[in-house]
Amino acid sequence: MRVNDILTLVKGPDVLDVGCAGREIAPNEPEWLHGRLREYFNVTGIDVSEHNIAVLKKLGFTGLHVQSAETFELKQTFDTIVAGEVIEHLSNPGKFLERSRAHLRPQGRLIISTPNAFSLMYGLYALAHFPKTCENDEHTCWFCPSTIAELAAREGLAIETWRLVDDYSDKVKSFKYRAYWIFARTVGKLLPRRLTKTNMILVLRCA
Repeated sequence: MRVNDILTLVKGPDVLDVGCAGREIAPNEPEWLHGRLREYFNVTGIDVSEHNIAVLKKLGFTGLHVQSAETFELKQTFDTIVAGEVIEHLSNPGKFLERSRAHLRPQGRLIISTPNAFSLMYGLYALAHFPKTCENDEHTCWFCPSTIAELAAREGLAIETWRLVDDYSDKVKSFKYRAYWIFARTVGKLLPRRLTKTNMILVLRCA
């Protein structure tokens, strides 16, 4: 699970969760990153959705702010900033990296997860639906390690480490989706990880 992989990389005590509401607010679900982070760390959250922040506050969550990933300004710095499945939604991802760097402590780290553009699953989707090559209409761009490395360098950051991971969700009922994951977990074991793993997690530090 992607969330578990992210958690192994986070260092506290103070953590900023960018896009804290996630795909959906699901406090009791192990796949909801914000809730899992709060189990272990002192977490501040930002999200561009005023509605989602209001819902989270009604549920009892604190330390939340309605702010954009590209322009956020907080009166504190953090040991770790986490942005799970955020950067591919932005109009200006460079601005997000710049703001993140400004909010990192000297030994702090920025953890990003984003789809692996060259995975077999996304490649097959693109072939089947071309020219609609992305299933999420809110995505603005695809990334790979080299493009993130270049973007990060322009904002004074560098990749410390990165890994490819699975991001399977049992909530998706699509037959094609489930068939792909059966393939990936059986025959797919014979293929390179860069083809079968659907997501990347990257750890960035100040250069």
